[in-house]
Amino acid sequence: MRQRSGDEGFTILEILLAVVILTVGLLGLLAVFPVAMRSGKQAVETTNAVIITQSVEQAIREGLRERKRQSADGKWTYFIFSHDGVVDPLPSSLKTVRTDGDYYILLPSPNPDGKSKMKRSDFYERGKIFLFPESDGISWEVDDVGGVREVEDGTSDKRANGRGDPTKADDDGDDRKISNGYEEYETYDVRRVYRLSNRFFDAEWAEDYNVVDDDPINQYSFAFSIRSAMQDGSLGFDYPTDVNLIPAGDLYEVDILVFRSFREGTTSADPIYETQILVHR
Repeated sequence: MRQRSGDEGFTILEILLAVVILTVGLLGLLAVFPVAMRSGKQAVETTNAVIITQSVEQAIREGLRERKRQSADGKWTYFIFSHDGVVDPLPSSLKTVRTDGDYYILLPSPNPDGKSKMKRSDFYERGKIFLFPESDGISWEVDDVGGVREVEDGTSDKRANGRGDPTKADDDGDDRKISNGYEEYETYDVRRVYRLSNRFFDAEWAEDYNVVDDDPINQYSFAFSIRSAMQDGSLGFDYPTDVNLIPAGDLYEVDILVFRSFREGTTSADPIYETQILVHR
């Protein structure tokens, strides 16, 4: 056997270089974990928000189809909204319907006695926006930086839904922002929400759709706004493309807003998901 000329091994420099390479690789790998966790959380959040939105849309269409009612004078239209998050007991008859109940959804209908034509754009821009759940006449004490402040809604008549008269109801779009002389409808100043409970996902439904409630659904809530649509029908049989019309109050835009960890009485809350649908009266 031949004897080796020198001992074999790693030098300090080689060990340090290997450690540096290993550390850089591990740091790059660890940096991926927060991004992956955040993306996974957002995906679950968006999925839940979409499911909630679809459920609310179905409840609104069902209310318009099966629980639509007329006011005592026959002028105005409302419907009963039945969905998880509605707190007030649903009325058993017309005599027990309360205009301030959170199930009472009043449509911002045009005056049926009006017979003169108007510009479609004016009808749309000047039309009222109703936000549900209704918050007129309700005040909160909200913790703010530097103390407690009072937040009050419904500064016009402080009567929920104008007691069933849309001409007397408060315009919940009064938080419009004026920018360069134009009114913008970027957001709604939501003060109340329908809070979901663990009853939203029943066991049978969750099994059918393979839903795993890893994200507590009771942290989610929603609200929605209703306004007359630009493409509303006309009592004068004008086409939707015509500039002028006699509003019929047939078609409505509904914006559904989904929130998470909403604090009641707060202002300028940002929804985690928002979508718009068109519904027919």
